[in-house]
This record gives sequence, C-alpha cells and structure tokens, in this order.
Amino acid sequence: MAIVYRDDIAGKICANPECGWKPLNEFGARRLGGFPVGDGYKSRCKDCFDAQKRAERAARAEKYRETARKYVVSNRDHIREIKCAHRKANPAKYDDALRKHHLSQRAELNVKARERREQSLEHYREIGRKSREKHADERNFYQREYGRRNRDKLTLFTNRRRARKYAAGGSHTEQEWQVLKAFDEYRCLCAASASPKIA
Repeated sequence: MAIVYRDDIAGKICANPECGWKPLNEFGARRLGGFPVGDGYKSRCKDCFDAQKRAERAARAEKYRETARKYVVSNRDHIREIKCAHRKANPAKYDDALRKHHLSQRAELNVKARERREQSLEHYREIGRKSREKHADERNFYQREYGRRNRDKLTLFTNRRRARKYAAGGSHTEQEWQVLKAFDEYRCLCAASASPKIA
C-alpha cells in the first residue's frame, strides 16, 4: 500500500480491512539486504502483524516450541551471556522480581528448604558454624542489642526452652504471662502461694 497523508501526517492503510489508516510509526520497517522494499514499511501495522504471528504460532505451537528448543541448545552460551549482561544492567529489576517471587511462594519455598536441610543436616550445620566463626563479633553485638531491646521476649524464649528440656506440660501466651505476673504483683509464684492475698 502507498503512503497516504492525512492532516500533513504520513501514514498507511493497513492491509487488515478492520484496521484502516495509521501513522507510519505504527508500521514496522520492510527491508531486504538492508535496503527498503517498496515504500519501506510492512503492509500490516504492528498490532495486526503481531496478532497474525500469534495466531500462526497457536496453530502450530509444537513446531515453534521445537524450533525454539533447537535454537536454545545450539546457542546456550550466547543466551547465557545476554541474560548475564541484562541482569548486570538492571540489578534493581531482578532483585524486585526475586523478592516478589519469594513473597508469593514463601510457604512452598520454606517447605523445600526444610526438606533440603533435613537431607543434608550436617552439611548445613557446618555452614552455620563457619558463618558463626566468620561473623562472630557482628552476631554477638546484634544479639546483645536485641536482648537489650526485647528483654521480655528473651525471657520467654529462655523459659520455653527450659520447659521443653524438662518436658514440662502446659503452655501460655505472652499476654497470659503478663496478666499472671500482674495478678501476683510481679512476685515469685512460690512466694505468692506461701502468702496469699487477703480478699
């Protein structure tokens, strides 16, 4: 189709009858050996051309998949280089995508991580020991600061560990524990039971 001007804007009439006239920037370039062919633009606009390609691909999906597989196998190193370069050029984009993936798949990823750890428990423990030795000062400082800011939580964790160690029965929440302490005026329960409050 020839180039058609409307309101001093160069355009073409798309080969798709339902589409009509569009500016030239809506058409892809048509080249052969680096030189323009015809008016230099494809007969269909970009949207119609893409829709036509999608329809062709859907009609012969397996053929296109096989072609793509062959290309990936024969150009594996080249594709890896392109992906690495794109990742280095857009680190924030990849970090954001990874964060969103982890948030949406958190439960499944946690299950898989626990399974991997159980299968190679000693291996992961060794990794933990080495990490602890390497960052001992930083971790000790963090733990001291955390304990200072969260003394009640630390006490709760310690008591829970002691209860598990002695296989003690029963349990209570943090809120129930605070109510119990307030009820006995923050005294030892042994002392409170020895001298009960007079109603």
